[in-house]
Amino acid sequence: FDRLMPDFCLVDNYNSHVKSLSSGLDLEFLPLHIVSVLELKTKLKDSDVGQLLHYLRIILDYSPSSRSFILGAITDFRDIRFAMVRRSTDDDDQFKYEASLKDLQNRNGYLSHHLKMFFTADRSKFGFCRLEPLPDNIRIDNRLLGIGANAMVFSCSLINGQSNEYALKISNDSVQKEVSIYQQLYADKYRIVQVHSNAFLFLHPPGRVVSKENILNNAHLIWNQIKKAHQRRILHRDIRRSNIIEIFNEKINSNEILLIDWQSSMEFGSTMKYNGTLSTASKFILEELAKNRDSSLECLPVDDCVSFMKMILLELIAEPFKVALSSEVQQGSYSGILGVYCQMKKSWKKKPPILFEVIDFLEKHRQHFNEDKLNAFLDQCLENRQSLFQLDNQQTDDNYFNQLTRQIFPS
Repeated sequence: FDRLMPDFCLVDNYNSHVKSLSSGLDLEFLPLHIVSVLELKTKLKDSDVGQLLHYLRIILDYSPSSRSFILGAITDFRDIRFAMVRRSTDDDDQFKYEASLKDLQNRNGYLSHHLKMFFTADRSKFGFCRLEPLPDNIRIDNRLLGIGANAMVFSCSLINGQSNEYALKISNDSVQKEVSIYQQLYADKYRIVQVHSNAFLFLHPPGRVVSKENILNNAHLIWNQIKKAHQRRILHRDIRRSNIIEIFNEKINSNEILLIDWQSSMEFGSTMKYNGTLSTASKFILEELAKNRDSSLECLPVDDCVSFMKMILLELIAEPFKVALSSEVQQGSYSGILGVYCQMKKSWKKKPPILFEVIDFLEKHRQHFNEDKLNAFLDQCLENRQSLFQLDNQQTDDNYFNQLTRQIFPS
């Protein structure tokens, strides 16, 4: 709720059985449990309804996609206002907002009538729809591992006599596609099990977001996972540091690197509304979104590669650029994001680092790369990653990458 909290939440905590006895997490306030919100004010003003709508929008955003609307109320115990946020029938990512006028008639009775209605009405009147409960053998523990645009990940255990810690992802939509992708890519090493239409278990001790050092040292391993997905005609579309974790493997006594969160992925050749990263999105995607944020786009494998290179770039550049980029992303300013990358490149008084040249080359030839050329180019770039990840390159580095680009697309 962006550091603000509703005064009163009406909840249906039908998953109370999955909370461990030692857990201090307020699982009843998961969006899939919140029926409605009642906000309290000392003196109700028309502008206060905006705060209620803000809460309702957040809840609906994280609620199961089967929920089409949420109704809430705000009162100072003299007047009461109702507000509703509804998903657009044309686009689940768009919302419609409605608010009632103050009712000034029958003042002695209308407030108690409406408050009674709020607490006794059938939950469906608020747009609430209960899912199937989570399995009885799962116990959610004290750690919230992560929050994404559409899901939350918790530390959990299973009631099976073992004390192993696992990760449970609860999404606002079906996880079937994501589980299928994990099984295609990682079934030989990791066990991922769908336990609910909207949840799956990663049966391995939880990892942590990868460090800068491990991104740079293991970039080739990340690329191998992207390449493996591309071989199966899967585009990730959300490649950024927060979606890469490092997991400790006791057998080899070291960390392994894993690309996660395939909820935004799509198959090659699909054309649909963009739903992926903005901070590392390719220039083509950002320019198309700047023209029309609702346009349908066909993403290409090279777009994943641009995101991969931009992710590495963001580990190397100065902090003020990261802050500026984060601000533009939060505002949803596509032209602003493009502007920050232009400022990054111009900040070098002399020739920009080779990493910029690699990104520019990928974007310039976006439509011309086939699978073999794209893989060959990235493979050879990462063979010389010590030079690629330097911000101050030598002439020999320039010569290497210039020769490489000529080999890929002879002029």
